[in-house]
Amino acid sequence: MGKNLKKFVNPKFVRTIDPELVARLFERHRHVMPGFDLDALQGNAQVARERLEAFFMRGNEHCPEGLIADLHRIAELGNANGLRLLLNQAARLKVAITPERDPDGREQRQDPKHVALRAFLDHPAVFDAASDMLALTARCSLTEFAGLAEGFEADLGDGPMSAFEAAAAKMFEVDHCGCYCRVGWYEDADTVNLVLTHGSIVRTTPILQGQEERVISYRAAENAVLSYSAASGRIKIGGGTPLRRSALAEIFASRILERPGFFAGPDASNLYTLAPIERVGCGFAFNHAFDPAIRRVRIVEAQADQLSLDQVTSQTRISSTSVARDGDGGALDRLADAMRSRSFGPDWRLRHIVIRVNIDAGIGRPGQITAKITPPASAIFARHRFEERIMTLLQRNGFLHERYTDCAAIAAE
Repeated sequence: MGKNLKKFVNPKFVRTIDPELVARLFERHRHVMPGFDLDALQGNAQVARERLEAFFMRGNEHCPEGLIADLHRIAELGNANGLRLLLNQAARLKVAITPERDPDGREQRQDPKHVALRAFLDHPAVFDAASDMLALTARCSLTEFAGLAEGFEADLGDGPMSAFEAAAAKMFEVDHCGCYCRVGWYEDADTVNLVLTHGSIVRTTPILQGQEERVISYRAAENAVLSYSAASGRIKIGGGTPLRRSALAEIFASRILERPGFFAGPDASNLYTLAPIERVGCGFAFNHAFDPAIRRVRIVEAQADQLSLDQVTSQTRISSTSVARDGDGGALDRLADAMRSRSFGPDWRLRHIVIRVNIDAGIGRPGQITAKITPPASAIFARHRFEERIMTLLQRNGFLHERYTDCAAIAAE
């Protein structure tokens, strides 16, 4: 199968993990592990670890696909960042995950993978929430839609939430991804965040079992993420195909906002523009004086298309493309050399830029965010840090299309 078991379960893990915890994990898959003696993981810890190491080193073909999926989920949270997510979600859910001690009351130094395994077995709600937050922060490529207006609050009552989950499950089933769908709901100020755990298309793979060849089928779990801000009227969706993302936006609009078609307006995907650079030319520079935390903004890549008129069809076509890169921020100067002009005029159209923003995080070295802006609908960057600052930077410099809505009329409704 596509997931490599040895990559995640290494000898260091086997030497430090509690074999009895692993036995509880294996117990979940006892019915598909007929050749493994779970009783061997009880009693002598050294013997148990030798059995575990031998089992894991045999590779994927001897390990049930369900167990591999469990181990991957645990490994994803089995690091410092995962531990922080687990503790944050435990605090939110008012669940205590206390450090373990030996019988004499002394500290036991447990690896984050050990804590993740304990949470997976003993606190599944905490583990699922932390896994959801990991999926939410890991997405940097999102599809965005602007609603017809700003100020509409999401209705997170049991009825609308259940209706959304049922409709999403039906959509995944139609896409041949099974009918399973679990939705985690997380509010952050005026933003509603959703993480949808769902199935994927069925995969089939040959495996070896002893001296026999077998073919097994399995359905891997996948995640889609959705964030809606009532203040801006925007929704961001990651995961799945573009068609599925627009379908999820419509399900959210109809079930949670009770406004079908809210994200299907004529300018729903007309969000970003590079017009400020095209107006000024290659001498453009970002203004970030309004935010003292932003130390520097560099344009490190720019792509422009040269346009011409097709004499046969009378349509505008792209006759050439120039891409300029400069890590020190001189991409527009290099682009000017390629265009032989510092202005764009009617013959050149800027297709995308990549900016690198240095931000003072207050502790240690300044953080650095790289963002790619491609009109009309794409801004790709790691959004788990400084998203609000980056979006404000783009808005203050004219890279976001302004949306004018009648907020008074909305309030009156």
